[in-house]
Amino acid sequence: MRRVTPSRIDVFLGRTDPSELHDWAADGYRSREDYLFWSRRICGLACLQSLLHGWTDIRLPMRELLSKALDRGCYVMEPQGKVQGLIYRPFMAWISSQFGFKCQLVENVPIQKSARAVRPGQALIASVSPEIRDPSTCEPRRGGHLVLIHEVHGRTVRFHNPSGYSHNADSASLPMHVFERFHARRGILVSATP
Repeated sequence: MRRVTPSRIDVFLGRTDPSELHDWAADGYRSREDYLFWSRRICGLACLQSLLHGWTDIRLPMRELLSKALDRGCYVMEPQGKVQGLIYRPFMAWISSQFGFKCQLVENVPIQKSARAVRPGQALIASVSPEIRDPSTCEPRRGGHLVLIHEVHGRTVRFHNPSGYSHNADSASLPMHVFERFHARRGILVSATP
């Protein structure tokens, strides 16, 4: 984990190897290196896995979900090893056909408006800054990470954060005006049934 201070100096908070904290083989990864490469790039699939666990009886290892997503063009590997993704439209088509979810693209919509659609049986995969796990971050960038908004109460957003710290990963909550600072004004509204 690392954090950028207001003076833009990187501060390393820990040097624990994530592969030592996670049973990557049980998730279907072929090697520790395979896990380390993909674990930082599959926040959208972690959101999907949460939906599958919450709304269906489908239990797929993460690496199997990743293989299916790669086959469907949800991620694109460039020749130099860079990954493009999660690419929304192929992802939406895939999870609609494979799992029966209804998807709606959300673009250029503030969280105050898009979050209104979140209710039982609906969730919003929202594009945010990975810095959202530290809400006191000054001038965060927007986008680059996905979280799953599963509940909205008044002006509070509750969400799963695949890269959150242990105390704020499963069900973090933020006031909507704070969440908005990190929000890229895009995402995917997912419904359990069409």
